[in-house]
Amino acid sequence: MSEHCLDERGRACPYPVIALGRLWQQLHSQPGEHVIDITADDPVAVIDIPAWCHIKGADYERLDDSLGPDIRFRVRFTGSG
Repeated sequence: MSEHCLDERGRACPYPVIALGRLWQQLHSQPGEHVIDITADDPVAVIDIPAWCHIKGADYERLDDSLGPDIRFRVRFTGSG
């Protein structure tokens, strides 16, 4: 399993989703399970990241963000390589 973190705080949507998509594209051709933790602070990320995951068929969960304004998601998918 490969694990990656994206810190997209300070970047307005759609840039967090673009960064997620670029990393997903790099990893998708590699076999195995991949996990991407993404942190954003643009409130639109609450809508955009789950929508992107739905389109790509990736699983996701929203992580506890009770410590501040950050929006955190964990995205999981299996590469096709």
